[in-house]
Amino acid sequence: MKIKILGFIYLTRNQFVILETILFSFFFFLTVFFFAWTVPEYVNDPLILFHARYLKYVTLVLSFLIVVETQYYLNKFIEKQLEINKLQREKIELQNNEIMQSIRYASRIQEAILPDKNKLPEFLDRFIFYKPKDIVSGDFYWFAQHYGKTVIVAGDCTGHGVPGAFMSVLGISSLNDIINETDKELKSGEILDILKDKVITSLKQDAEDAISVSGIDLSIIILNPKTNEIQFSGAKNPIFIVKNKKNLTNFENTNYTITDSNSHILYHLKPDKMHIGLHPIFQPFKTQNIKLDKGDTIYMFSDGFVDQMGGKLGKKLMNKRFKNMFLNIQNKNLKEQKDIIERFFNKWKNNFEQTDDVILIGIRI
Repeated sequence: MKIKILGFIYLTRNQFVILETILFSFFFFLTVFFFAWTVPEYVNDPLILFHARYLKYVTLVLSFLIVVETQYYLNKFIEKQLEINKLQREKIELQNNEIMQSIRYASRIQEAILPDKNKLPEFLDRFIFYKPKDIVSGDFYWFAQHYGKTVIVAGDCTGHGVPGAFMSVLGISSLNDIINETDKELKSGEILDILKDKVITSLKQDAEDAISVSGIDLSIIILNPKTNEIQFSGAKNPIFIVKNKKNLTNFENTNYTITDSNSHILYHLKPDKMHIGLHPIFQPFKTQNIKLDKGDTIYMFSDGFVDQMGGKLGKKLMNKRFKNMFLNIQNKNLKEQKDIIERFFNKWKNNFEQTDDVILIGIRI
């Protein structure tokens, strides 16, 4: 940034300061010299005597004028910089507004792609707690009908915001293709196997020079409403099943842990330890078959809830509190549960920033 000095020379701020420092130093030392100099007694030239008497005051005034000039032009530099900053700020605000408009439009597109929550079968008592960290989300939910059964997915894509949203759109469109293009009934594990191939191909992760580590963690269940049986498969995402202790059962050929309260027991069904996308483990996803009873509740979720920072110490919620929350609300219907869960999340988060996107689906048989 340059400004015109004395009406004819353009200088930057640094150049101006250097020039003024040199001029001030010259006249200041000249002033000191003239004040310190004494005219010898043998000198009686009137011109020399005049200069000796008054020139020191001239140099002193010039030094003072240089200080005043320096301050004047430094103010000019500041005004110029403020003007530039204002223009830059207005430009940035305009760009931000354009970006936010684009993101909001992307959010509307994402909302349109997500299935209508009200299109889950009427016989299901259910809720969906969906809370993006940003305007668009890397978490998603999805459901469809497949050979008379209901397929439900809770997904968590790599990243959040716009990158995560792109991955969620890829996941949803791929799941739609799988269901619409298949000519046979698929198991839950088979759906994840096909989805994994589609994601790897779409992201070109099978190329030799591929560097993408993007993927999707998700849980999927296929519910048979006639028998109350479900198939469960998980790509790094588990599910919880909460049962009344009066209806205890053993889930055969299922990997799970349990947490209990006085009246209910929570089964933590474990997933496969690989996500949807390129992964060192390359094997088919397992399908776990589970027989449920009337009144059992299934919870599907991403890790955004348990990873949320909050509480008095600003630590993660973690699984123990998460599971106890579900055990403590089993006497409530799912509409009430959703309200309690949302209040619990907001109270835990308090003034902390939301850590990640959140999806939590509850289904009562």
